[in-house]
Amino acid sequence: MNHQPSARRLRARQPIPVIATALLGLTIAACSSSSAGTDPSVDPAAADITLIASEMAFDQDEISVSGDSAWTLQLVNEDNAPHNVAIYADDSAGESLFVGELITATSTVYQVPALEPGTYFFRCDLHPDMNGTLTVEG
Repeated sequence: MNHQPSARRLRARQPIPVIATALLGLTIAACSSSSAGTDPSVDPAAADITLIASEMAFDQDEISVSGDSAWTLQLVNEDNAPHNVAIYADDSAGESLFVGELITATSTVYQVPALEPGTYFFRCDLHPDMNGTLTVEG
């Protein structure tokens, strides 16, 4: 009786470590890539708006800024879950105007481009129940 694994079984087992290594590499690359709008040179204390994510909610559901100029938004994430801030034309979230990078248990300062005066919708893209209204004043 031969107890050695067949060649077919060995070939079937070999790709799994290769696939796992490739997926790990892609995950690390995705997590380390920079997304829109972050600026590590901005002092968080000087941010125009600060939003705190805590217990799966933002501390504010209404924020306002002056229109026609870029502004800074600090996101402080006190949760162990990843969060971001994204701004949309309306609550359908069909037209994104700004999408910030995801962060976990840290903070970041986003550079948000100038928006026309009006009312917009913001949310965490991973947790859409975390949302609010952004008013850009004229």
